[in-house]
Amino acid sequence: MIPETERMEEPAHDVVGRAIRGDQHAFDQIFHRYERPLRRFLYGMTGRHGSTDDLVQETLCRAFQLLPNLRDESKFSTWIFGIARNVALESCRQQSRNLKRVEWDQQEVQTLCDPGLNPESDAIKSEFYEAIGRGFNLLDEGSRTALALRVFAEKKYSEIAEITGWSLPKVKVEIYRARLKMRETLAPHIGRK
Repeated sequence: MIPETERMEEPAHDVVGRAIRGDQHAFDQIFHRYERPLRRFLYGMTGRHGSTDDLVQETLCRAFQLLPNLRDESKFSTWIFGIARNVALESCRQQSRNLKRVEWDQQEVQTLCDPGLNPESDAIKSEFYEAIGRGFNLLDEGSRTALALRVFAEKKYSEIAEITGWSLPKVKVEIYRARLKMRETLAPHIGRK
């Protein structure tokens, strides 16, 4: 049995190989290595804190079920982020189908209040975060995916190309377009025009 401290330093492909062979501890290690990056990426893709835990869980469940089909253990990161991308896109599509318009005169809206808010400073932060969310929502699916993988999951351009199946030039174009659109959306909030 390998001591715990050595296993933490174990290369990802070794851990994945052990998980494929049925080692539950190895899959636990995979969870601990990828949970935070997946959480950041999925939040970036959906913009919804409340559902991020569920999406991470769905991603890891699918990965666990599909793990025996993984052919190249060294490509695990690309593979799991591809699964996360599909989970996020499915969630966004489902969310857009389920949108419910809230009217200002509804009881739920009238009773919303957080006594801990500092109205002046929190209003500025809230407005800025809303602008970021609006900016992400204005991006087309490709630009949102590319920017979320780059910013939230901290993936390299080549990794994004592998995850999405796009060419490297397409990845660069999608990220460039996304950044331009986000700058345009955020310009009024950061003093740039």
